[in-house]
Parts: sequence; C-alpha cells; structure tokens
Amino acid sequence: MSWHVDDRVWEAYADGRLDPAAEASVETHLTGCADCRAAARGYAPAATAATVWTGVRETITAPAPSALVRLLRRLGVRGDDLVLLSAGDSLLVPWAAAVGFAIACVCLVGFAGLGPVNQDAVFLAMAPLAPVLAVVVSYDALDPIREVSAPTPYSKLRLALLRAAASLVVALPATAAIGLLIPGMDDLAFIWLAPSLGLTLGALVLLTWWEAPVAGAMVASLWVGAVVVVRANGTVDVLTVPVAQAAFAAAGVVLAAALFLRTSTLRLQGGEQ
Repeated sequence: MSWHVDDRVWEAYADGRLDPAAEASVETHLTGCADCRAAARGYAPAATAATVWTGVRETITAPAPSALVRLLRRLGVRGDDLVLLSAGDSLLVPWAAAVGFAIACVCLVGFAGLGPVNQDAVFLAMAPLAPVLAVVVSYDALDPIREVSAPTPYSKLRLALLRAAASLVVALPATAAIGLLIPGMDDLAFIWLAPSLGLTLGALVLLTWWEAPVAGAMVASLWVGAVVVVRANGTVDVLTVPVAQAAFAAAGVVLAAALFLRTSTLRLQGGEQ
C-alpha cells in the first residue's frame, strides 16, 4: 500500500465527521490493507463494536423471507400481518388443500360418467366447499401460534379476514377453473360463488365457537345434505335461479354481521376473554 489512514482521519471517521465520499474511500482502503484494519480496532469504542457485530450477526442469521412474503411486503402489507401469514407454513397448507380439492372435484365431476343432472348436483355440492376447506385448513395450520396470538391486542376480526383472504387467493381461482375445464359446466362456472360466500362466512362464525375440524365438518355436512335433499326432489336448478342466489348473498351479509359481533366480543377459538 502506498498510503495508510492516519490518526487524524481515524478520529474524524470514528466521530462521524467525514463526508460520504471520504468514508467510502477509507472503507474501500480497509478491504486491501491489513495494517489499517488492525489500526481501526483502536479507534472504535468497544461498546460500539459490540453493538455493530450484534446487528451483523442478527442480520446474517435471520431466516430469509419467502418470495411470497417479499411480494406482500412490496404491496404494502403490514409487518405484523406478514408474521401471521408466514407463521408455520400457514399459507402452503390451505393452498395445497384447495388445489387438491379442486383436482378431485374435476376428476369426479368430469370423468365419473355422471348424467347431466347428477353432474350438476355433484358440482354444486363440492365447488362451494373448496374455499371453505382452504379457510378451515388455514386455521388448523396456525396451531403453533394460537396460544401466542390469543391474548395479544390484535383485532380478532382483522385476524379472521386476513387468514380467510390469504387462503382464498388460491382457492377461488382454483375452484373457478373447475367450471371452465369441465365440459358442460359453463352455465354453472360461477354460480357456486354466492353459496360459497355464505358457507365461508358461516365457517368463520363457527370457528369462534369450535375447532377447525368441527366447524368444517358442520358446514360441509349441512351444505351437502341440502344439495342431496334438493336433488332428491328433482333437479338442482332451484339453487341456481336469481332468487336463490340473492338469498345466498343476503345470508352472507347476515353472517358477516354475526362474525363482526362475535370477533368484537370473543377471541377466536377459545371462548370468552
């Protein structure tokens, strides 16, 4: 090296009095000069050095956020929301469940050799339950942090809607693809949305009383039972008419209000506060 950092420059650097260009020059010089690196130790206070190294260790040992978390962060999702969404692989499990259920529905409705009437009935029985399954599984996937999140001052309504929205991001498109991929399902491709809205909100309300498997089983059995009864009395067209769709939407509004009331007074999955 043709030059070394002298005492006056070191003192100015340690006090933060060097301009950015001079600081960059000193730091660049240190990468290739062992003598100046050794001298630098005498100008950095021990407490400052310990703080810097602690920060470095925390930075390099922290787990790298997933691509999804980085994307959500760029979209402006709050940090505390990101923690809840990324905890315990809580997104991957419901997404896999939703896609798997959609594939099963395609196989059963499209390749089981059902007649047109039975095909419509099976489609209407299964398709609205795919988002419900995703939401219910998302609650079950968050078991590891339930004990931590329950007593925290976090909006329980926000928590419920956050979990549901994260699960539905994949569940809704995967379910919509069923009606678009199966021949003859074009007229029902989006009819399932209104009942699914009510069923999903109903599951969220039930989750304020019961655990995820119980709530999911109750919603699924009630809906499938209703479709079976309707099919036994004829076709399932009665579930697709505008009056029925409006009734499903109205039920969704009522259940949304019930969810607001429940989450305002009770904590999710565990009873009264």
